[in-house]
Amino acid sequence: MIKGILAAKIGSLRRSKGLSQEELADQASINLRTLQRIENGKTEPRGQTLRLLAKALDTPVEEFLDFTKEEDTGFLQLLNLSALSFWVVPLGNIFIPLALWVMKRDKIKGVSELGRRMINFQITWTVLTFGLVAGWIIMMVTGKLGHWSPLVAFASMVGLCVFNSVIILVATFQVRRGGENVYSIGFPILR
Repeated sequence: MIKGILAAKIGSLRRSKGLSQEELADQASINLRTLQRIENGKTEPRGQTLRLLAKALDTPVEEFLDFTKEEDTGFLQLLNLSALSFWVVPLGNIFIPLALWVMKRDKIKGVSELGRRMINFQITWTVLTFGLVAGWIIMMVTGKLGHWSPLVAFASMVGLCVFNSVIILVATFQVRRGGENVYSIGFPILR
């Protein structure tokens, strides 16, 4: 299916520029038979062939790459929900989504952007949460929080975890509805 979409895109661009297959193959410095196989959806151009076609068609290669990615909102939701793993795996909210992001960011549409934003948010949340916990521990050890300090620290930690879970669930519903501006908060660590 992906090959067919890319084939249609290349054929459509070629025709819109008024080029025959022979002219495009010549301008791109590729074999005519290769171009015919690409436009018929029998082969998918990669690497140098894709760059040559993009240059000959005066089109950014990124425009073609979007057509090579499949759409899978189920995976986007799974990627998002994987951040809930922090409840059972320490730092799972960062490392599990990071692994999924690295594996699929070039294969599924939307994963690159959503994963980057989500991981940036999770890193920000983790640094702030662990910073607060470290501060509470220091204040408890020095006796500055009084005898209620363990209860306050525990309640605050649970509250921050519930807050993160709510953010993750809300973002999952936004992804399901096709929301674009998911996780707009977070330090830009991954770019």
